Amino acid sequence: MPGTRPTLLVAVLLLLLPLVACGDEDRVDDELVRSSPAPGETPVGTSAATPSGADADAAGANATAAASTSTPAPPTATPNADGVYIVACHDFLVPLDKVHRLEADCAPNALVSVPDVYAYGAQEVVEGVLPDLLALLKAASEAGHLVAVVSSYRSYETQRNTFEYHVNEFGLQEALRVSARPGHSEHQLGTTVDFSSTTVGYELVEAFGSTPEGLWLAEHAHEYGFILSYPEGKEVVTGYAYEPWHFRWIGRELAAEVRASGLTLGQFLLR
Repeated sequence: MPGTRPTLLVAVLLLLLPLVACGDEDRVDDELVRSSPAPGETPVGTSAATPSGADADAAGANATAAASTSTPAPPTATPNADGVYIVACHDFLVPLDKVHRLEADCAPNALVSVPDVYAYGAQEVVEGVLPDLLALLKAASEAGHLVAVVSSYRSYETQRNTFEYHVNEFGLQEALRVSARPGHSEHQLGTTVDFSSTTVGYELVEAFGSTPEGLWLAEHAHEYGFILSYPEGKEVVTGYAYEPWHFRWIGRELAAEVRASGLTLGQFLLR
């Protein structure tokens, strides 16, 4: 990582935005309910690098085994009055999209810091994710690609601020394409990270997908348990614009299954 970092990207600055007033918050939430698709309208759904270090291998294997033996928790039997299903907290395999969300008080039990050498600013993920994340970042480095985590765990309140920022900057309809409402973000799980690199100034931009770093991640991230949540050309399925930087960890075995299926992550979890 460079000794002097460039101006923080917009995604990091969002963490410092103040909470919006309750009156505006209610207004936006009401608009979102009216704008969100009904459950049936949006179909939401290679050479392997070997990580080094016995400890990382063992921890990664344990984390992968835990994920691969789990099954997605079913959402509530019927949607709430706003047409949204509540999913179980602390389940890494729940679907999160425009019509599935976590409760506001849902937070990971064990968050750990991503080492500074791989982090652009302070970053945290669930403890069980870290071994695979470090193995991925080390493999990328050994392949000549310096990749950093620029966004990771976000609380419900942080995501509220993030979404409100996008609404204020770009309007509601565009915000719905590029940002998740609070409770609907995969970042709240603590298993999702946004990657970037110096090639694009550590920004979260579509151009990252065409960089050597972005191309390497698209080809190899699943080998370490990470799946690209919002692929190119799948907005009609995922409900979100292409995000070549946004990867969610689901464990190595399950990630291999998703990759082989040809489905988006959301489609796979909702089968």
